[in-house]
Amino acid sequence: MVESSNPSDYPWFGKISDEKIKEKAGLLMKWIWNHEIDVPRDRLSVSGSCIANIIELVERRRVYFHVFHRIKMSEWNEAALYCFWIAKLHPFLEVPPPSIKARQVNEINAIIAVRMLYNAANKIRQGQGRGRLKQMNISNLVHAFRYRDISKEAVMALFENLISA
Repeated sequence: MVESSNPSDYPWFGKISDEKIKEKAGLLMKWIWNHEIDVPRDRLSVSGSCIANIIELVERRRVYFHVFHRIKMSEWNEAALYCFWIAKLHPFLEVPPPSIKARQVNEINAIIAVRMLYNAANKIRQGQGRGRLKQMNISNLVHAFRYRDISKEAVMALFENLISA
């Protein structure tokens, strides 16, 4: 193993190709749309460039874990980071019918992020042979995501706690 923090010593973590971003974006969108959310898919618009940026940020964090901690980023940390960046960068925009007022962008993205977090935790728990989380009051978590007063590390710790609870 190379004992260096120089990114050039880790060539497999180079810039992500457009094809890989499209693949990861497709998987992310499929995962988001496969779960029930409070806003129907046909009323959401998504910024492709923002999703690409989110994927880059998650992959950079993967490099950080590898280079500085010599560990692989876990599946739940990856899911938590996607939730964090969706709430932070707001790739989704609601396009409501003409007679209905749209919710604020930060609310839509917070709802999507919290639903992703909750659904991912349940999927991982079921994979471990554990029961689903009981219905929880998510309004405080939506508020934290909506107003961005929660850190990446806090989201990862919360997610790990939801899985092990």
